[in-house]
Amino acid sequence: MKLLIALSLVGVGAALVYGMVQPWTGSGARWDGPRADPRRLRESVLSLVALGPRHDEAGMARTADWILAQLAALGLAPIAQEYRFANGGYRNVTVRFGPGTAQRIVVGAHYDVRGPYAGADDNSSGTAGLLELARLLRDKPPPMQAELVFYPREEVDGMGSEVHARSLLRSEVRAMIVLEMIGTFSGRQTFPFAALGLLYPSEGNYIVVAGRPRDLPLTRTVKRALASAGIPVESINAPEAIPGIGDSDHRNYWQQGMTAVMVTDTAWYRNPRYHTAQDTPDTLDYARMAQVVEGTAAAVHALAIPR
Repeated sequence: MKLLIALSLVGVGAALVYGMVQPWTGSGARWDGPRADPRRLRESVLSLVALGPRHDEAGMARTADWILAQLAALGLAPIAQEYRFANGGYRNVTVRFGPGTAQRIVVGAHYDVRGPYAGADDNSSGTAGLLELARLLRDKPPPMQAELVFYPREEVDGMGSEVHARSLLRSEVRAMIVLEMIGTFSGRQTFPFAALGLLYPSEGNYIVVAGRPRDLPLTRTVKRALASAGIPVESINAPEAIPGIGDSDHRNYWQQGMTAVMVTDTAWYRNPRYHTAQDTPDTLDYARMAQVVEGTAAAVHALAIPR
């Protein structure tokens, strides 16, 4: 009996670990649209940094204007979702692709920065990636509406993603993906719990898809799509109690009952320049950022397949 109990416990533990890590997801269909351009990504990051500080109302306003101009230059028709917080005015910038279906796929990134820093990885990388994703989806739109959203105030209260998530019904969102730091692919990978070091590589040269246990199917789809782009990819589906799992804009969609995941280079788990003046454009890997963008485009198309 004791042996059976022990074997049962081992089986349960193995199942939990398998569900959290999903070690054998394979890869999905390769993105066959236009290629993401590392040079464009670099130019976007440099331009965002050149705008100056993005941690205050004026800086976020400059950045929103710049994003609107970049999208217009692509021949797109972006929309500014305006809102007020703490006597200040802020804007989500949204742009849509594909048919006007009842459901949509949301992909977002925040454009503000913590403190008066360059904020290259956090989060010029995600913002530049979302702009490049807009160019790819312009030329190959999905068969379901996809909405890209650029948010202010992720680093502080009054998050633009909360405003956007609250403006939608749960039934309107099939899936949500946030691009939260996608530019660092080197360095020692650290973890909040030693046990995670047994499950994930020690060299931080991969992208991660993070969600809750209930987001496992979405995690699997996004992970397969990223793998199809040729980039090393890991995933974690774990409770929000693990530091970092819910620390970005996707959390606000969770709070509205929607399924959402974060695509991330793991921030402070790997990047010693996180939230410092050393987070500069020369530290980013633009070739791998391009792979993340193409993988995200593939994920949008995979998620848009009629059910």
